[in-house]
Amino acid sequence: MLRLLIQLLSFVTGQRLLTPDQAKRQQLELEDLRSKQIALEALSNKLRGEMKRQQSMARDALKSRQIKLERVISAKQNDIDSLNETLKQLSQSVDFETQRQIKENTDLLAQLNWLSGTIAHDFRAPLRAIDAYTFFLADDLGDTVPPEAEKSLEEIRRNGKRMGVLLDALIEYLRLGVCPLNIQPHDLGETLTQVINEHFDFSPVPIELQVQGQWRFDKPLMMRTFKELIDNAIKFSRDTESPKIIIRQSSPHCLEIIDTGVGFAEEHKAQKFQLFHRMHGNDEFKGEGIGLATAERIASRHHIALRLNRVGSQTVVSLQLPETLNP
Repeated sequence: MLRLLIQLLSFVTGQRLLTPDQAKRQQLELEDLRSKQIALEALSNKLRGEMKRQQSMARDALKSRQIKLERVISAKQNDIDSLNETLKQLSQSVDFETQRQIKENTDLLAQLNWLSGTIAHDFRAPLRAIDAYTFFLADDLGDTVPPEAEKSLEEIRRNGKRMGVLLDALIEYLRLGVCPLNIQPHDLGETLTQVINEHFDFSPVPIELQVQGQWRFDKPLMMRTFKELIDNAIKFSRDTESPKIIIRQSSPHCLEIIDTGVGFAEEHKAQKFQLFHRMHGNDEFKGEGIGLATAERIASRHHIALRLNRVGSQTVVSLQLPETLNP
């Protein structure tokens, strides 16, 4: 009945009237919405607070990291400044050392030039005088020169000429130590073939060539080295049975000149590349102890290790080129 009356009043007034139960339900819904709104506002405030806290922590962490980074950069800059100072001091030291070495080399070159000039002129004057006076003495004596005196005069002349040869070798040896090098890549086989054709076309000892590839060297000087080494091998092999010389490569960086000659005694091993040192007597083989010393001098200027060894019945001369210098 109450519901019907409320509906009638709602129709008459044009307003929606609620029954007590509906009003109570609606009130509960409103209270629930207010509760949820309050909870939502509390959550929103909490989120805002947490966001502010996180932002503050992020700002503090960023500021702390920035301070640390600035400290690291400052420390690194100090290290860089210290390193630059060390490099500057080292550069100055290197420049000073380089200048000192250049001055020493210049002084040494000047001394060598002076010594070469002294040997070429001042040392030769007495030799020329000795040689001339032997002829003057022989001419003064005429036909009355005793045989023994004639023999002595010839011996004086012979030793004078030998002294001239030694002086020439010494001057050349000094020159080889200071002359400029024109180092270029060259075909090793072609260079050795040229040496053999120019100097050993009529060699009494067969020469077998087994070489290929390129090395970097000053061609005229290395041709001189090869010529001296091959000439040495021929000299000590020519009187042996079935002599033979083999020029081969044990590796791309190692050249070997092998002969079946008489070799050398062990007591000469330490001095084999010493200028004027002979490993055999004059009655056995001719020579002044110049060839090996000259070859070693040129090889060392190319940073090539020259070795001489006796392996069984063979003499092996090896030229070892550092791999860093190979083209």
